[in-house]
Amino acid sequence: MSNRKEEYLTFLKELIALPSVSAKHEKLPETAALLGQALEKLGGQVEIDDSYFAPLVIAHFNSNQAGAKNLIIYNHYDVQPAEPFNLWDQDPWTLTEKDGHLIGRGVDDDKGNITARFTALAEYLDENDGQLPVNITFLIEGSEETASQHLDDYLAKHPELKADLIIWESGNKDDQGQIELGGGNKGIVTFDVTAKTAGIDLHSSLATVVDSAAWRLSQGLATLFDPKTGRIQVPNFYEDVIAPNQREKDLVAALPGTKEEFIKGHQITAPLLTDKRGDDWKEALYFEPSINIEGISSGYEDQGVKTVLPAEATAKLEARLVPGMGPDKTLKQIQDYLADQGFSDLTVTKTLGQPGYRSDMSDPEIKKVIDLAKDFYPGEPVVSPTSPGTGPMAYVNNAIKAPIISLGVGYQGALDHAPNENIRLTDYEDNIKFVKLIIGSYANH
Repeated sequence: MSNRKEEYLTFLKELIALPSVSAKHEKLPETAALLGQALEKLGGQVEIDDSYFAPLVIAHFNSNQAGAKNLIIYNHYDVQPAEPFNLWDQDPWTLTEKDGHLIGRGVDDDKGNITARFTALAEYLDENDGQLPVNITFLIEGSEETASQHLDDYLAKHPELKADLIIWESGNKDDQGQIELGGGNKGIVTFDVTAKTAGIDLHSSLATVVDSAAWRLSQGLATLFDPKTGRIQVPNFYEDVIAPNQREKDLVAALPGTKEEFIKGHQITAPLLTDKRGDDWKEALYFEPSINIEGISSGYEDQGVKTVLPAEATAKLEARLVPGMGPDKTLKQIQDYLADQGFSDLTVTKTLGQPGYRSDMSDPEIKKVIDLAKDFYPGEPVVSPTSPGTGPMAYVNNAIKAPIISLGVGYQGALDHAPNENIRLTDYEDNIKFVKLIIGSYANH
């Protein structure tokens, strides 16, 4: 292993040791400062903008070539909470190497991707007398795991940011070992819905005359869905959806995995909603919006029996959005529909939101990366125009107006957001080589 790889693996240990949990506002300035120091040491022109609770780290590495293109590398330094701690095989805040894997919270999502990219840049500079064929800007935020709060505000403050291509935060190899390259993600709006039917919890004998908040909430939420098809019944919910073009449909259809493998891999025991309505499950997964109930809380939930009529009930929900849909408009449609159905007493409170985005996978800059992957990795790369997950691609594209492609150090067993999050060292090292290859490809433009 090269000295640079060892250097940045040591740095990765320092990053993992900082529990930079944006949901709790923990260790965010400290992590941004540590990244800034590393980027300055590497020779970057660094700015840490701390206008909001999660500082934004920007670092410029300039080419000496006239007319050099611009490459932005986007990452995030915040992570998900590590709880429940008892399900980890070791301390989540201590980077652990075991059986060819690196284990720790954030090692895949997204700190290992950061250090792999630092390593690639450092090795390229070492091997080319400190010269770059492309201007590189690192853009590293600290609130991606909480819907990238204030990223759009930060970007508005930095109109100097420009790019011909944006390399996104992360990506995987699939279960066949093929590299996955993605060009989009869904948006999201998360919200709480609360029912309150009394000032205090009541004796359950009063249920003959007093409405329960738990019933009231359940009945209201049930109106959102058609029970026969699982489709969302909110009027105009789908009206702004930008339908996929034929190339996007073809790319998704070509993604590996059958419906049977999907069901088995996720241990699904209920019928798929797409089977109920006769839709293609892959197209729905990648191109359709959804509403999901994340959790419901009400009344007595401890051991044994307590004969109580709950006065209050709350549900946490999310709507996954596809390009064209706005978080605030979607939430208002849901709120208005509940009121029209006779549930105006339910309180709807927005918590987070961001729009969705899809890249044009035929863009020349993206096609170049795909071609490089074909040459570098064994087997055909898996190319997807979007993903079922959520991220702030729309904010970045709206501000910088450049195509986006995602790639990274992960694999199917990385356990992002779960206990024992991990990456394989072989994938990590492959990614370093591939990012160096992307940088070097600009020498021939």
